[in-house]
Amino acid sequence: MFLFLAAFAILAPGGGLRADSAPLRKYPGDAAPLPGTVDPRYKPSPEALEALKTLPPLPLAAIGVVDTEGGFCTGTMVGPKLVLTAAHCVFNSFGRVRLPKRFLAGHSEDSTLATAKVVEAYLPPGFSPGRFKKTIEIDGLDWALLELDQDISRLTGIVDIAVFDRGQYKRLIGGARGFVQVGYGQEKGDRVTIRAGCGVIEAWDDNTFGHVCGTVHGDSGGPDLVFLDGRWQIIGIESAEVNTDAIEGLDVAVSARAFAGEAARLR
Repeated sequence: MFLFLAAFAILAPGGGLRADSAPLRKYPGDAAPLPGTVDPRYKPSPEALEALKTLPPLPLAAIGVVDTEGGFCTGTMVGPKLVLTAAHCVFNSFGRVRLPKRFLAGHSEDSTLATAKVVEAYLPPGFSPGRFKKTIEIDGLDWALLELDQDISRLTGIVDIAVFDRGQYKRLIGGARGFVQVGYGQEKGDRVTIRAGCGVIEAWDDNTFGHVCGTVHGDSGGPDLVFLDGRWQIIGIESAEVNTDAIEGLDVAVSARAFAGEAARLR
């Protein structure tokens, strides 16, 4: 049983974001590249990768593969038996609710740290896969919380969630002040991919923000992380692609503001 719960910013001289009065308009976008591919727009900077090395290790043990019907997504442990992922990962190709089979934490081509069965999914009210694909009206509802049949957090750890406002997202422009996007899509679910130095391009008032980290199918639900208050925290999850007046195929993520409250309640 499933329970449904009650642009491209202009750069100023020196590479900083120039303040703008309103978010760029966005439109329904094209599908992300297929799993195992690389989006050529993502150009990791050596400076960003070096900056990442100075920080504590990423919580990769808590990030893993959400094994779905006929495919996979990415998810993160946000509670003892709770995994955060994208809502569209809980539907099959016919638009019907389909519970993912299991969560593979810390998965690689050689091993998996922990495996648990998915027994329940919590989705925001109003989410519809058909409407999500055809419009931008419910972009901020593309999140889901999966309940596992056992507590594996003693092995994986739990990643906290940080709520940002639009201004805070737009200051994440890459490098040491940027964020890290983690997902399994580029490696076809066999290995995790870490992308650094791909700061936020635009943030919208519907609990979404856009970047050019090079998200592909399979990265859906994967966490966008920042190092804050001495630990890595989730500020959003990967969702889809949108178009703007200035750029096509902009990666879009659901802001943590959309799901932080429900994750805290269920945790």
